[in-house]
Amino acid sequence: MTQAQLFHTADSAAELLIQTYESFYEQGWTDGLPIIPPTPEIAQRFVAASGRAADELVCVIPPRQGRVTVEVVAVNAIMAGCRAEYMPLVLATLEAMGDPEFPLEFLQISSNPSTPFLLVNGPLRKILDINSGSGCLGPGWRANATIGRAIRLLLINAGGALPGVYSKCAFGSPMRYSFLCGENEEENPWQPFHVDRGFRHEDSTVTVFKALTYCNISGGEGVGPEETLRQIASMMPPMYSSRHGALLLLGVNHAQLLHDSGLTKRDVQHRLWELARLPAAYFAQSFAAKERASGRGDAETVWRTHSPDEIYIAVAGGTGYQDVYIAAELPQTRVVREN
Repeated sequence: MTQAQLFHTADSAAELLIQTYESFYEQGWTDGLPIIPPTPEIAQRFVAASGRAADELVCVIPPRQGRVTVEVVAVNAIMAGCRAEYMPLVLATLEAMGDPEFPLEFLQISSNPSTPFLLVNGPLRKILDINSGSGCLGPGWRANATIGRAIRLLLINAGGALPGVYSKCAFGSPMRYSFLCGENEEENPWQPFHVDRGFRHEDSTVTVFKALTYCNISGGEGVGPEETLRQIASMMPPMYSSRHGALLLLGVNHAQLLHDSGLTKRDVQHRLWELARLPAAYFAQSFAAKERASGRGDAETVWRTHSPDEIYIAVAGGTGYQDVYIAAELPQTRVVREN
């Protein structure tokens, strides 16, 4: 093929991609970003990679009550830019979200910007090149970006969560494009998150949280474990929008510091629970009264969570005195079935 022919072929392919994107966007089938056309041949390859039948029902997504089969998952995963080998992880995520204990319909129709957050554990992180270290919540990793995006496209296309249609989210959130990372198990001085939840170390799992806010916490270099925990707790105050949990992604520096100081994860949970509270007078009276009635406070204070158990701790990210607090709750964990 000559250079001229090569450029002509590339130009024709680009034009087809643009036309497909414009058509899908007009139909409301995208998140606003360009998509990969899901041809039947590619969809068959993705279904085969899942190890399941194309017509197997995975879950039903509200509020439209869209029936999500393996083939439907494949189509949306292709559109998102996934590789075929990502299919088992996408399917496990959907199974976790389909659990009756997970508030999926609330995420779909609420006016607040709740979204699924996905935490991946086990050997699959390395197999799929899921980022668990430096920059793990940002751009640059195909698996992190496209697996989370596939879930969002399914929430739109199967569940009907288009802004202003079923989704009543007042502002939305950039986390609603894709929100996923792996746990940095290699630099975690404690046991991994999925082992805390009763799974085997060698299992590959995905845990889905209902997540709302994200806050990067900076500082704490050279101040010792108590001041480090005070610094973290000051950035995770009680708030109305997430009553049942808080997820702390401890950076590797702070995780090692706390571990070397003799603290277990349980110790960290208890101390943060003691510190992450504010005087009841800080809040509107109606809010403080409601929290007191729900058991998340007393006459003097409002607590971040009902108990230390609802402060979830995982280790992620790269070198640096940084942590991430996510208002996250109601985790559901599933083993990723290997094909």
